[in-house]
Amino acid sequence: MYLDAMTSVQTHLFRKTQSGGLTYTSELQPEADETGVLSWRLVPKQDHLACFLPGSLMLGAVSANPTVPRNKISYPPKEEQLSADGLRDWKIGHELLKTCLATHETVTGLSPEIAHFRIASDGMDEMPNAPPDWYIRGAAEDKLPSYNARYMLRPETIESLFIAYRLTGDNCFRDHGWNIFQAIEKHCRVESGGYTTIISVAEIPTRREDKMETFFLSETLKYLYLLFSDDRTIPLDRYVFNTEAHPLPIFKPSR
Repeated sequence: MYLDAMTSVQTHLFRKTQSGGLTYTSELQPEADETGVLSWRLVPKQDHLACFLPGSLMLGAVSANPTVPRNKISYPPKEEQLSADGLRDWKIGHELLKTCLATHETVTGLSPEIAHFRIASDGMDEMPNAPPDWYIRGAAEDKLPSYNARYMLRPETIESLFIAYRLTGDNCFRDHGWNIFQAIEKHCRVESGGYTTIISVAEIPTRREDKMETFFLSETLKYLYLLFSDDRTIPLDRYVFNTEAHPLPIFKPSR
């Protein structure tokens, strides 16, 4: 089921930008013509929510049909230890994580809720001095920023950084996580000790919204903690995380 799903995602949703070759997850949106006939349109946009996928792909690469037992896989894994599908997922997981981190290249160091990616038919003047590969639709400074420009304390990129670090031991993933944490501390922390959504990641000084999402405590901070914890803290070969970051032990069936 996992392999079939990932093959479909990679066939139909993954695309690359023309300039920098960033891999992103596009979105299929339904459209109906005047006769009611339904078709599907590929939209070059990626929600921050999709940034859990890099970590899931990398974890799937070492879990789905590796050529050696899971406890024999080196970290990072060697190519010959992964199946063809696993090697595909491992490489694309890294590429997607690079894209998610690229969306943090804003004046605040925080990523927007939704990033749009440049295609040939796109207008390129919606955000002054925008990066060449992606932009925030409606984030022009002379009007109220759109919902796309918000940073809502989401955990998905940090989740993928945590998994990537655990599977590789590469400190670059901790460095990226630390940079994100510092940006959160700088722009989202309030004097009372809580944290808040900011209206636009593309402007300084930031404007704040009086709201702290519950997933900031249960997911974002948890994954940051785990990113800098010892590997023996909730090891990935003994636990799985559900979508709300609750660790569940892996049970082996008794005979």
